[in-house]
Amino acid sequence: MDDKETEKTPIAVSKSFMAVGPTLHYSHKNVQTCWLLAMAAFGVSCLFWSKIVTGTFWSFDVQALTTPEFWGLSRPIPTGVSIFEYPWQILVLGLLMGILAIVPVLISQLMSFRYSVFFILQVFFLACLPKFAICLFVSCVAVACRPLRFRSRFIAIALCAVPQLLYWGYFGNVGDVEPIVWGFSYAPWIWAWLDAMIITGFVLGIGHFTRYRPGLTWIFTSLTLVVAVVVFELAIGFDELDYNFHVAKNNPEYATEFRDHSITEALDDIISDPATRKYLDESFYPADPIARRADLKKEIQEQLRHDRWPNWFIVPAELRYRQKKDDMLEQYNLFISKRPNSPRMPIALYYKAILKEYSPDTALLGQKEELHFYSDYAHEKARKIWWELCRDFANSPESVEARWRKAKHQACRGMFEEAEKLLAEARTMLATEQAKLLEAEPAPSGGLFSLFHRPGDSVMTIRKFSELQRRTEQLQLLISSENRTDEPESVERLAKFVTLNPHASDYAQRLDGLLEQTEDGDRLRDNILLAQAKLDADEQLRAEKLQELHKQLKQTDGGMLALYELGLLKISLWRRQGQANPELKKEYLDQARKTLTSFLESYSDSSYAGQVKKNLDGLPAE
Repeated sequence: MDDKETEKTPIAVSKSFMAVGPTLHYSHKNVQTCWLLAMAAFGVSCLFWSKIVTGTFWSFDVQALTTPEFWGLSRPIPTGVSIFEYPWQILVLGLLMGILAIVPVLISQLMSFRYSVFFILQVFFLACLPKFAICLFVSCVAVACRPLRFRSRFIAIALCAVPQLLYWGYFGNVGDVEPIVWGFSYAPWIWAWLDAMIITGFVLGIGHFTRYRPGLTWIFTSLTLVVAVVVFELAIGFDELDYNFHVAKNNPEYATEFRDHSITEALDDIISDPATRKYLDESFYPADPIARRADLKKEIQEQLRHDRWPNWFIVPAELRYRQKKDDMLEQYNLFISKRPNSPRMPIALYYKAILKEYSPDTALLGQKEELHFYSDYAHEKARKIWWELCRDFANSPESVEARWRKAKHQACRGMFEEAEKLLAEARTMLATEQAKLLEAEPAPSGGLFSLFHRPGDSVMTIRKFSELQRRTEQLQLLISSENRTDEPESVERLAKFVTLNPHASDYAQRLDGLLEQTEDGDRLRDNILLAQAKLDADEQLRAEKLQELHKQLKQTDGGMLALYELGLLKISLWRRQGQANPELKKEYLDQARKTLTSFLESYSDSSYAGQVKKNLDGLPAE
């Protein structure tokens, strides 16, 4: 029998589609420890990202899943710590985003896909970047697949990170802005890509010589995180971060709820609503539409004096100012309690006090059915905050406003000497601070980097200082000895006059009452007559009254101020006159120039002369 050689058939072993990385060949305990360290460093990076983007270390909200802002990437650019105000934020965002973009992919390549799942979940829940987490999922799956296991691990990772690039390209800009701003909004993500490739290069480069031992990923993740934290703290700081989120973005001037809003449409809806109409009928409101509307407005005025709407009033979203005020005050208080030693404290107190002063102009609402807020009257409810600002931050620019408010309160109590002292301090500081602002005002630049400007140390501007200077001079002139005698009755009348709120609905009646208490020759009488003349809603009649008052009382401060107010009125009429009637516009301009020139000729030594000259210089030659 012939010997037959038996051939051995090789056994084909099927390989899984998802490959296992070289790091898993080492001791399982060591691998697990390094993986946990990498996951911890990555988790801290996600939390730090959330902190600098949203202001809190963990901001995940299930209800926010339906909002476009939650899924996009434009929030870190203009809001919070904006890259256009703090350029170092570009580096910080890039470093953190580089970690988020590449570490899960490295874990998937060097270990296996299942080890990267927890990193992806951290991006979703801790960093609150759900769409970016989906892109990471695709990248991690791709880099773990055998078809993409190239000999060059670096090229494989760079190729598999394309979903992140697409995400940055689509979601990384700020939207409808100028082209140059749109271009700069990609700066953090360009740096993120470079940072991701640098991390990859170090991990894979060193790993090539160490046979990809575990530990490199968490080490370079931690190093990058430390660099990001150090740069952020040195160049920006958590103090500035809290200021931007709690104070700066809650500037009362920019809150839409405190802008002018018409209530006409809301009133029309209420009157036409069947259920509300039935309620009003049963509540004995007049049946006549005009009379009913007048009564409804009166009730709205009465309720708004207490900062609330009537219970029958259906409040539109833009009129819900009370809730907005409470939310903003809560943010101010949060910053004040967290950062009592912050150099931004004067701004926080200033915003808080100004917001407290914001009150609905009920008189204007009755006339024009318009909700308007004023803050130029010193209410008692904000007195403590102004006092704190003046006491603890006496050298801050915001304390100038506090001095005026404090002087107003002192004058209302008849303490005119103390008020005059505060006003003198305010005028001195005004001159100094205005000079500083003019010196620090940057020259207009059209360069590439003109978009970047660090926020100032104060929120006081030249416009605010000019308005404050006008109010300071007006109050100082009013409480001077020219308007009072040493008699208690004279002091009391002046204190009452200072206390009057021009925006109150009973302002005219109280002026009439004060006028009845004075006689011809009383030092305060001219100021009362001026206040009455300014109340006329008809601008032409008001101009005539001011002109007549100036002629009768030229030698008094009331007569002088009548001419000053007349000049401002003429400027206002000129500015509001459209181009449809150029002759009338030119006539108003000539009248304004003539009035201001007359003021300078008659009252060249007045404290108002500087402001009048500035207004005159601001008028066009023709």
